[in-house]
Amino acid sequence: MPAVTHGIGTASTANASTYASAPFTPAAGDLLIVFAIVTASVQNPGILTNSAGITFTKVTSFVKAGSADTLYCFVANALAAAVSQTCTMDVTGDAGTGCIIFVARIAGMTKTGNAAIKQSNGQSNQTAAGTPAPTFTSNCATNNPTLGFIANATNPAGMTPPPNWTEATPDLGYNTPTTGAEYVFRDSGFTATVITWGNASATAFGDIIIELDGARIQTALPIAAAFSSLPQKTLNIVTKIAAAAFSILRNQQCPTSL
Repeated sequence: MPAVTHGIGTASTANASTYASAPFTPAAGDLLIVFAIVTASVQNPGILTNSAGITFTKVTSFVKAGSADTLYCFVANALAAAVSQTCTMDVTGDAGTGCIIFVARIAGMTKTGNAAIKQSNGQSNQTAAGTPAPTFTSNCATNNPTLGFIANATNPAGMTPPPNWTEATPDLGYNTPTTGAEYVFRDSGFTATVITWGNASATAFGDIIIELDGARIQTALPIAAAFSSLPQKTLNIVTKIAAAAFSILRNQQCPTSL
């Protein structure tokens, strides 16, 4: 069953077009999920790059603060190698005034890219004193990991995770403009549609939720490998049956003997 582990969280107050996370080292085979909030940047669709050469697909994005700031979620298009690496948020063309990046590592996944995402949703431009409660379209599968990300205008974010969920790391934040963020996760057991945080946000916020598709990809055993494990006597019988079937198809008549 897939399991979530926190990778890294990084906050930057720079006025910039690119924002890099601190280095982290995933386990071999981890699927990387990245959440980011970039303040004062909304025009650029956002690109995520990785120093180890992994490419990412943007899952979704939502906005906050009167559509002035953008929240992002990305999924890796390949499973990670166990090497030190960084993830960089690129908003060239619409530079931001700060950024928070979170990287989650998901062990036990076989699907990558869009195939790894069962569903996603979120909320934009939610007002202060509201409790985050984004809703999926469909009920989640009990064995699928679910993750949620929230960003607001408080430093740090000051949010309580939903009941039975794990806050990945202490809330991060920065000033000018005042911004905070956190992400939460649950490895399994969530079968509802609404994810409700444990308290109201003191300031305007946006959020994102995703359900991963933890079902393993079933690969067929190569025919040669399957037959090579059979005893010779059994293999001889199987070969004769296959030859007889081919003869019937070709000649539309049963061979005289097997």
